[in-house]
Amino acid sequence: MATDGRGKLVGIDLGTTYSVIAQLDAQGNVATLSNREGAPLTPSVVYLDGSTALVGEAAKKAAASQPGKVAMFVKRDIGKQFYEREIGGRRFFPETLSAIILRKLKQDAEKRIGPIDKAVITVPAFFDDSRRKATQDAGRIAGLEVLDIINEPTAAALAYALEGKGGKVGGFTGNDFPDGRMTALIYDLGGGTFDVTVVRLAAKHFETLATDGAVELGGKDWDDKIVNHVAGEFKQRFGLDPRDDPQRRDALAEAAEQAKLLLSDLPAATVTCSYRGHELSLQLTREQFEALSRDKLIETQLVTQLVAEQAKVGWTDVNRVLLVGGSTKMPMVKNMLRGLTGKEPDDSLDPDQVVARGAAIHAGIVAAKSAYGKLELDEDVRSDLEEQVVFNVNAYSLGVEALRIPKNTQLPHAASKIYRLHQAGATAVAVRVLEGEATAAAHNILIGTCLVKNLPANLPAKAPIQVRLAYSPNGRINVMALDMTSGGYAEAELQREKGLTEEQIQRETAYVNSLTIR
Repeated sequence: MATDGRGKLVGIDLGTTYSVIAQLDAQGNVATLSNREGAPLTPSVVYLDGSTALVGEAAKKAAASQPGKVAMFVKRDIGKQFYEREIGGRRFFPETLSAIILRKLKQDAEKRIGPIDKAVITVPAFFDDSRRKATQDAGRIAGLEVLDIINEPTAAALAYALEGKGGKVGGFTGNDFPDGRMTALIYDLGGGTFDVTVVRLAAKHFETLATDGAVELGGKDWDDKIVNHVAGEFKQRFGLDPRDDPQRRDALAEAAEQAKLLLSDLPAATVTCSYRGHELSLQLTREQFEALSRDKLIETQLVTQLVAEQAKVGWTDVNRVLLVGGSTKMPMVKNMLRGLTGKEPDDSLDPDQVVARGAAIHAGIVAAKSAYGKLELDEDVRSDLEEQVVFNVNAYSLGVEALRIPKNTQLPHAASKIYRLHQAGATAVAVRVLEGEATAAAHNILIGTCLVKNLPANLPAKAPIQVRLAYSPNGRINVMALDMTSGGYAEAELQREKGLTEEQIQRETAYVNSLTIR
């Protein structure tokens, strides 16, 4: 895309179970970039041994024999202080493990298109600010300038709306819909996270109406249903539980995932489990699998109904139900959505790749509108991209004491409140910043403290300080403050409760750079 020596832009879907990287070229063609092994999907699995890191299928295979050196489902821990367990005797930041995955995607793609230095990375719509920052930090550690982060359902909507036949970007055509508009419900069930979003699409205008979901609900939970069923049968027959051994547990999880995939195409599949000299081969029918996991499907159905209510749309108002995420390939998902909405679910774009492809389109939109816009693009493609307007909403209410931005507010959005100094001469004000829906502050997510500091030392008691809280278009939080006595801006800083410091980011970058990643 670039002609002046700068690196190219890409879109990346950093997934719980699989990750994908895609590019929008000068002619407006969107292409998924296969990894070194020739596959479009790279398992989000990391194997670490000294200065060597394997990522993808090789790491996934190693999990069965050396689980203590393998990290899986890292995305579920993003935003937490550490990955859930030690890898090779060391505690890792989730950002570092995610960066290793991103570096693998980057270096494999560079073999195909040349140097890459900028990316748009997707996140679940339900990610809070700490998880969004952690994702951006992972990109930085991987050697990428993260131009933006975008919600996965929004990226998918861009791909469905703008990507025509042959993968070429064009303008949205709303001729088949009332008033040239389309209302779509996006059901995104990935390997580890779940989102439902309602969007309204028109020519060059994308508006999110409502979003909700669960950070820890995805295909892995369906796998776990099979694991627990087989392990229960094994224990009943032999008095032993294969889940007690990490190596056997991971091998059984791999067998369960394969069985789940087969059951999307076949009426039955066999799961084999070996442990301490005993072996059990258990046939599982699709009907049994659907009965075992019915509670998980119902969870997604309830969220789907809730989001439609929050968006104030009835099923007759919804023109299309779009499927995103590999777990939507399970027949039970389509059957549920068909019955609930009265619409035939649309999976005309590959649910595994559509998010990355939409991210690549968004990267083009950002680039066409920014200082990085001197990239080689056909004029009609540039014109289409420059004119696109995308509006998101916040997935959580955001507030400080006595101030709240309700969830599903269109972004960007800001709100402010006036606080007064408790005593004369005070030079700082501290206000807690929270995300969540609970009425009690203690039950919400503590993002951090807005610290207004270095105020003039001569301010009287009860001097007014205005604190401004804002959501950026990508869902990140920022703060500002105004000393109303002088009328000037005050120094304001959001001291986050979680997340890496700049020093830690630099240290982890050096570590990732020292690895041989294959």
